[in-house]
This record gives sequence, structure tokens and C-alpha cells, in this order.
Amino acid sequence: MSRKEEPSIGENASGMDFTKVSFRPDLKKFNMSCLDDDIVALMTKRVYDLAGVTDAKVRVKLNGKTIDCQNFVDYADFYLQNEENKELPKIVESRSDRWQVICSLSDGAFQQVSFVNSICTSKGGTHVEYIAN
Repeated sequence: MSRKEEPSIGENASGMDFTKVSFRPDLKKFNMSCLDDDIVALMTKRVYDLAGVTDAKVRVKLNGKTIDCQNFVDYADFYLQNEENKELPKIVESRSDRWQVICSLSDGAFQQVSFVNSICTSKGGTHVEYIAN
């Protein structure tokens, strides 16, 4: 981590405005020969998270494939599928451009997926308690 290479900034022949982020992990530093399935799954989830909380004008791609998720409602739909792959009913509440709450059925236990400042808060927090109460 103490050594780094200069960034590679290439010409944009397409004329379109965009930002592309790529990385090559230093597998040797972590005694790995390849990225294992768990870390790939975590990175994939974070790309989908990004697609769900980013402005709809931004196209998010993973390995060259555009993620079909334009907003937080689309993102919630990834979670709201039952065994027959049918979409579960949901209630969407947006009282400002800063909050959006989506409620649906669960398997009987309380479940939540939440973000604060575009960061997934998988353990919830006072914002989840506020809405639940």
C-alpha cells in the first residue's frame, strides 16, 4: 500500500463524459492466487448497491454489462422476489428528495436493507428504528 503507480489516464475518443474505474488487486500481497467467490460476491453486491443509490442518469456497469437498476425502487425489487420469482407487493413513500422508504412483506421476521449517505448500513441504525416505530 505504500507504493503506487501513476494513474493511467487515456484519451476519450467517444466524446462522451464518463468515469471508468478499474483496479488490479495485488493478490500476492494477500497470499492469494485469485479472488475467491466470497470477495467477488461482495464486490458485485457493492456495484449493485451503487446502481441503486446513484442518480438514474448514471449508468453503472459490471464487467462491461449495464446493471438494470435506475433507482432505489428498482434496487428494492432485487430483494422483493419470492420463490416463484414473482414480485412481492410494496409501498413506496418519498416525502423529500433525501428519504425514500419501501415496505413489503417478509417471511415473518423483521428484515431491513438501508443506506445512509449511499453507504449500506446492513445492521440498521436509528434511522431504521425511527421508520419501524
